[in-house]
Amino acid sequence: MPRSPEGMAYLRTLAFAALLGVPVAFAAVLFQTLIHDVIHVVWDVIPDELGWSEPSWWYVVLVPALAGLLVAAAVRLPGHGGHSPLEGLGADPIPPLALTSILPAALATLGLGLVLGPEAPLIALGLGLGAVAVRLIRMEGTGAQLLVFAGAFAAVAALFGGPLVAAFLLFEVTAASGKIPAQQIGRALLPGFVAAGTGAIVFTGVADWPGLHQTNLALPALPPYETLRITDLAWCMLVAGAIATIVVAIRHLAHGVARQSVAGPVRVLVAAGLGVGVLAVVFRAVTDEPVDLVLFSGQAELPAVVAEGSAGVLFLLVAAKGLAYALSLGAGFRGGPVFPAIAIGVAAAVAAADVLPGLNTTPAIAAGIAAGTTAVLRVPFTAVLLTSLLMGASAFDVAPVAVLAAATAWIIATALPTPEDRLQRKLAEAAPAAAP
Repeated sequence: MPRSPEGMAYLRTLAFAALLGVPVAFAAVLFQTLIHDVIHVVWDVIPDELGWSEPSWWYVVLVPALAGLLVAAAVRLPGHGGHSPLEGLGADPIPPLALTSILPAALATLGLGLVLGPEAPLIALGLGLGAVAVRLIRMEGTGAQLLVFAGAFAAVAALFGGPLVAAFLLFEVTAASGKIPAQQIGRALLPGFVAAGTGAIVFTGVADWPGLHQTNLALPALPPYETLRITDLAWCMLVAGAIATIVVAIRHLAHGVARQSVAGPVRVLVAAGLGVGVLAVVFRAVTDEPVDLVLFSGQAELPAVVAEGSAGVLFLLVAAKGLAYALSLGAGFRGGPVFPAIAIGVAAAVAAADVLPGLNTTPAIAAGIAAGTTAVLRVPFTAVLLTSLLMGASAFDVAPVAVLAAATAWIIATALPTPEDRLQRKLAEAAPAAAP
C-alpha cells in the first residue's frame, strides 16, 4: 500500500472493518436467536399449552394470516420493511432508522411460518450497523461506503458459517449490478471480507453458549460418492433444468401476486398468509407429515427431506412449498429468497433420485442445491462454492455436476426472464443512450 493519504485512509478503513465485524456478527446471532425463540414459542410452546400433539388446523391457518397483519403494520414504519424479496438481495445503504421496520417485518414473516429466508434482513442489519459505525467515527467519502458494505459481509457470513460464501455472493451481486468498475471490485470488497473474517471468530466463540442459536445451512450425512458416473451426470443435467424451471415459474407466479397487492396490500398479505397455512394443512392431511416441511425457509427441515423415502410425498412437497413460496414472495412479506429455493431444489432432487434409474442421491442433491441457488439469484459461482462446502467429502467428485447444474440453471433463468428482469434490462440498455 503506497504511503499516500488515500492509501492510509484505505488501511484505516480495513482496520475499522475488522473491528466492525465483531458487533455485526454478534447482532446477527442475536437476531437469529430471536427468530428461533419466536418459532419455538408460537409453534411448540403454545400448542403444548393447549394440549395438542401437533398444531390444530385452524391454528396453522391463522398464524401466517396474523403475520400478514403484523407485516402490514411494520411496513408503515420508517424504511417500509426494506425491499421486496422479489428484488433479490439488496445491498444499497440504508439509514439505521429503517431497521425499526425491516427487523419487525422479517421477524413476523420468519417466526410465524412464511416461506422466506433470513438472509435479506441480516444484510439490512449489517448495513444499518455499518451506517451507525460510520456516524460514530465520523468517516466520510469512499471509506464510509466501504465500511457500510463491510457490515453486510459480516452479517451474511453468519448464515453460511464463514466468509467464503459471503464473499462470493456479494462479489457476484456487486459485479452484476455494474455499480463498481471491474478493476476496483477487489479493493472495494476487501474490507467486507476482513469484517466477515473477524465475524467468523464470533460465530466460533458463541457456538456453545446456552440460549444462542445460529441458522446455518447444513446437510445430514449423505451416502459416500467416490467417483463421477456418466449416468449421474446426464440425469443431473435434466434434474437441474427441471428445478430451474420450477424456481423461475415460482418467481413468475409471485410477480402475478405482487400485481394484485398494489390495490390492496393488507388484504393480499392476509390472504397469502391464509393460503400458506391452508397449503401446509392440506399437505399434512394427505401425507401425514408435519406442517413444518411446508412452512418456514426450509434449511432446518433438510435432514427430514433427505431422509424421506416416498417420492410421492416429495413431489407433493415441491408443489405445496413452491406455491407457499410464491405467495410469500409476491404478497409483500419480508425475508430472503435463497433458502426456500435451495429447499425446493433438494426435495426435487431426492425425489428424482428415487424414481430415475441409476441416479445416485448425493450428486442429485448437489445438482438441486446448485440449480436452486442459481435460478433464484443468477449467481452460478456462489452456487457451486456453496454446494461444494455442503457436500463434504464428496465435494470433489460432485464438482462437475454442480458446475453443469449451475450453468444449466443460469441459462434457463436468463431465457425465461421475469417482468423485473425485463425492466432492468431496458434500464441498462437505455443508460448508455441517456449518458451523453
